[in-house]
Amino acid sequence: MASSSDERYVWPWTGIVANIFGKPKHEPVECDSMYWLRKFEQYKPEEAYVLHCAEDPTGYVVLEFGTEWTGFTQMMKLDTDFLVDHHGKKDYYESRKMGYSSGIFGWCAQAEDYNSEGLVGNFLRQKAELKTTSMVAQESLNEKTETLDHLYGEIGSVNKKISEMESKYIEDYMSLDKMMKEIEKKRDLLHQTRAEDDHVNCAPVLKSMVMRGREITYKAMEKNKKLQQEIDTMNDELDRWCQQLIEQEKSTIQQRRKFEEEKKSQMESLILATEKQMKARSDVLSLLEKHQVCYVLFVSSFRSDALLKLEKEKGNEQKLNLEIAELEEQLKVLRCVNSEEADHENKRKIEIEEIEEKLEDMIFDMSVKDDENQALKKKVQEAKIELEDARQQIIKELPQFLKGVTKIQIKKIGEVSARSFKKVCMNRNKNNKKASSESVKLCAKWQKEILDSTWHPFKIVEVEGKEIQEVIDENDPKLLSLKNDLGEEAYIAVVTALKELHEYHNSDDAENTHNSSEKQVIPEIWNSQNGRRATVTEALKYISNRVIKMR
Repeated sequence: MASSSDERYVWPWTGIVANIFGKPKHEPVECDSMYWLRKFEQYKPEEAYVLHCAEDPTGYVVLEFGTEWTGFTQMMKLDTDFLVDHHGKKDYYESRKMGYSSGIFGWCAQAEDYNSEGLVGNFLRQKAELKTTSMVAQESLNEKTETLDHLYGEIGSVNKKISEMESKYIEDYMSLDKMMKEIEKKRDLLHQTRAEDDHVNCAPVLKSMVMRGREITYKAMEKNKKLQQEIDTMNDELDRWCQQLIEQEKSTIQQRRKFEEEKKSQMESLILATEKQMKARSDVLSLLEKHQVCYVLFVSSFRSDALLKLEKEKGNEQKLNLEIAELEEQLKVLRCVNSEEADHENKRKIEIEEIEEKLEDMIFDMSVKDDENQALKKKVQEAKIELEDARQQIIKELPQFLKGVTKIQIKKIGEVSARSFKKVCMNRNKNNKKASSESVKLCAKWQKEILDSTWHPFKIVEVEGKEIQEVIDENDPKLLSLKNDLGEEAYIAVVTALKELHEYHNSDDAENTHNSSEKQVIPEIWNSQNGRRATVTEALKYISNRVIKMR
């Protein structure tokens, strides 16, 4: 008997449902493929084809699960469920021999179905091919190897660029250090000159030198800051690529072993997972009922009170800064004014000492208020971080409560539609394998283009001569090339992803959530009914309702 890795399956992974027109009378007879997609949506098929003819009036539905390993798992799950229900392939042919068959039967398509004569065999030979799991694993390994080689090349070029930028940074830093030493030397010289000649008004010269020094220092610091940001961005990108390489290498080594283990323990895992899921949902419900309302009200009230107090303290701080500045100006004037009469000298000294004393008190008060403001800012920031952590945890756990089309969903903002590219490639290439490979490469290419921060295919237009908006530039060379080469459907998919990502980064919702300077695909809790980012309260309420219904 052949091992599981030598068994030949129809690829793309395919399942067969038979006797669809021989169902009980109380069930409807449907020829629409969308009906069968909805009926078997728990197995996540990508396409459904209804087959029937006069020679075989019972009818069939061919379910296509795609080319990925997740599709294989869903196909085997369908086969197992029908087999456990005694409506598998063997049961179907035995019932036909007896001349009576009730209900629908299902199984995974293998070499016997592919080589069979009749409606199903002819259809499978036109649409698919036979492959063993080891062949599919080897092809997947080859594709990942090509991707790894490409990523290694890009990492090398990025490392070279980072080295050049670090050298430039060191050079600028040394130049800035030299410039600061010269400024210190000139400032010491000015202080010495001022001590030798009290009758010379040196305030304009000092002010000019300080302003010039500040300007030079500011420009140098801005240049270094920009260079450091570029180096940090490149380092982050390098780390991301390295992590991707590590994950792909681990996946390549463990994939086949994991696949065999999952196939052997499929039924036990399904039962165990169902029990754990019900227990987890029960725990989540108890936790939500205990903490949901209190937590949201606490964070909202704390943030509102803290922000109001912070705004009030900022106003007092600005007022105190103005008073300090005025006293400093008065002190400068009193120190630089030439004494015309000896009698007024002592009086001026007393006034200067009083102002200096008052100035020191104000500076002390200001430092105290600054410490209080910093503590308050820290509390506000901690509240924001805590709320954002809760949001990210919801994004991580929410998918297990989602089923079908729901009001609250996880939406990946900026992700290009792979289905659109697959349809385009299928229309251009009749070979399913080549079409699938081409669609993956094109989808990855345009996803990379969308996330390229240097590409900004938008233009500014005026609406009714007043309001200014940014819209897609239809004359952008890349978009024109995409439209001409791949057609309208692929063009719309790329434009839609660009608009979503652009609108999200320019919205208030993106503040304090993601780094707006770096373009990336962003998972978000989404209110599909209102077409906006969902609040934490909405997500918690939805999860609570779902868990209650599942009980």
